[in-house]
Amino acid sequence: MYNQREIAYHKIRDAITVGVLKPGEKLIEQKISKAFGVGRTPLREALRQLQMENYIDVIPRKGAFISRISTKDIEEIYDIVALLEGFAAEITAEKISPSDKKSLKDLQKALRKYGANKAYVDWLEKNTLFHRRFTEISGNNSLCEAVSNLRKRIYRYRFIAITIPGHIQEYIEDHQAILEAVLHGKGKAAGKAMRRHVLKVRNILLDFLHHYPEL
Repeated sequence: MYNQREIAYHKIRDAITVGVLKPGEKLIEQKISKAFGVGRTPLREALRQLQMENYIDVIPRKGAFISRISTKDIEEIYDIVALLEGFAAEITAEKISPSDKKSLKDLQKALRKYGANKAYVDWLEKNTLFHRRFTEISGNNSLCEAVSNLRKRIYRYRFIAITIPGHIQEYIEDHQAILEAVLHGKGKAAGKAMRRHVLKVRNILLDFLHHYPEL
């Protein structure tokens, strides 16, 4: 059960993710409080958390604004994530337990269902969990934190990437290739498949943003 701060956080984060709140848009506390049905105190706490996670920028004497991120930053972040998650996939293949195998299979099953139904918000949530499992299974806390922080910075753009027509099935097939390599203990193949997948998403997203820079 979420408390008021958590409710405010998730409502604003989701509004940023799906584009209800646009990059560069100013957040007016009274307006946001009324629109999302949350009190001013939990709202301010949520905004501080969103600021720490780079969803918003707070400019002294001007207020809070939805963060902008350049395509160069997006490209660099995906490059680093590809390397780190590729490393995590290699480790996972070497130490995965039966329960971990089941959790990954269950997530992939959910991704197939949400992909078929074009339930993009649900797909993004499960996709986040799918990728996170590799860093968690690796047991490397610094790796988990690094990847989590990087992925939070591009959360909105990850949503854009999955809604670009014609690609979600490719992503699901990529996940299956990663999963098969991990389940058979093939660390190098798993790492290579993960890196290839993340870089593919990067390229699709950057090409889309090149044609629609206003996003």
